[in-house]
Amino acid sequence: MNEHREGPADADEEALLRRWYAASFQSRPIPSDELLARDQRPRGRRPTVPNLAAAVVVVAVVAGIAGVGAWAQFRAASGPSAPRPVATASGAGSLAPSLRPSPSARPSAGGPLPGDLPAPVTFSGSSAWMLLDSGVSLSNDGGRTWTTVAFPSGVASSKVAAVATAPGRPLWLAVGSGGGYRLYRQPNTGSAWSSVLLTPSWGSLPGANGPADMVKVTPGPGSVVSVAETMSGGMTSAVTSLFVSSDDGKSFVQHPPRSGSGATTMYWASITFSSAARALLINGPDTYPHDFFYTTDGGATWSVSTVTGLPEAPNYQPDPPLLMGSDILVPVTICGADCGTTTYLLLVSHDGGATLNPMGAPIPSGGNAYRAVATLGSTVWVVVGDAFVESSDGGKTWTAVSATGLPVGAVSIALTGPNSATVVIGESGCNGFKTDCWSSRYLVATTDGGRTWTHL
Repeated sequence: MNEHREGPADADEEALLRRWYAASFQSRPIPSDELLARDQRPRGRRPTVPNLAAAVVVVAVVAGIAGVGAWAQFRAASGPSAPRPVATASGAGSLAPSLRPSPSARPSAGGPLPGDLPAPVTFSGSSAWMLLDSGVSLSNDGGRTWTTVAFPSGVASSKVAAVATAPGRPLWLAVGSGGGYRLYRQPNTGSAWSSVLLTPSWGSLPGANGPADMVKVTPGPGSVVSVAETMSGGMTSAVTSLFVSSDDGKSFVQHPPRSGSGATTMYWASITFSSAARALLINGPDTYPHDFFYTTDGGATWSVSTVTGLPEAPNYQPDPPLLMGSDILVPVTICGADCGTTTYLLLVSHDGGATLNPMGAPIPSGGNAYRAVATLGSTVWVVVGDAFVESSDGGKTWTAVSATGLPVGAVSIALTGPNSATVVIGESGCNGFKTDCWSSRYLVATTDGGRTWTHL
């Protein structure tokens, strides 16, 4: 996750609870990797945004999401390039006992197992980072090796609200300062930190005043990087001011929110630039971002995207988009009729988010909360539960891969080459009824196109 929120402990827990209910409604339990990150969220004051329109959201909890239909339907829709079904959960659901102790072997206190990661991992291509008390742990080879980078002078881990990096790009840290955020920048590991203070303007919005309390830092193509600073005002009202840099974060141009704009007066789930001028924005209520907007002028103005292949809201949940060259890919979980089934679909945009259409056939997910997508050039890998498919031609054709040693529970994936990748696995459970509960995250990797996986 690239976002952390400031707020008192009770507000933090309330927000987490609201997200849990919303996730249940969308057949999207919050992954353990995300739950484990909540204690790293900085504490502070969470202001309100008076006089902004607030919608009423009725959250219904839908229980008992059933399993999905046959995998053969996906193979038939995908054509002859999908030669066989993926391995079942029993065939590829866990690593050998010598590599990975079973959950029953965990100590009653829920202590870490060998190889457990010390913090949640965020991938950006083959780059990865973990926020630790001692600094930011960085990897440039998909999590195989790590280097700890010390924080800038006077900055503590608890004050870091967002972290971002990408292959061959600087490391950025966002730290709350005054009414906005100070963005620290380190061009290369070991080089000196520089910083720029980004204080948002709320434009002419009536009653909008106060500091930003949420921030997203997102690397784009080339030397583009964006910083979205948000002032929240409840579940369904927020304002966001966008800062865009074309020189890797040395300088920024601000685009304040506009009155009456549905793009800038809701919570931003993600912003994805495909060029210096074009970007896709996904926003909506705090617990359910689902609206698509695009810009052709670098974020100064926004228009509603044209999206095909999705059901009526609220029966779908977009995940963070990815770049595939100049194309934007948006993974989406779709809740079927009466939420009796769920499928996983990739939307693709060739025009910077103006239009989005399905890429191939939906993938049955069986209601599984764990899914991961990665791209590298024209290569795309998708892992949903125990289903694993890959494409080497930008999603035109797909092949189902029988994976050995890939546990169910993929939280995220990084492609490090056309045939190599690293996956973060999240596991959790309780030894008793809501007692002796534990959570774990670790890495598995492949070098043979995903057919065999080993524990790092």
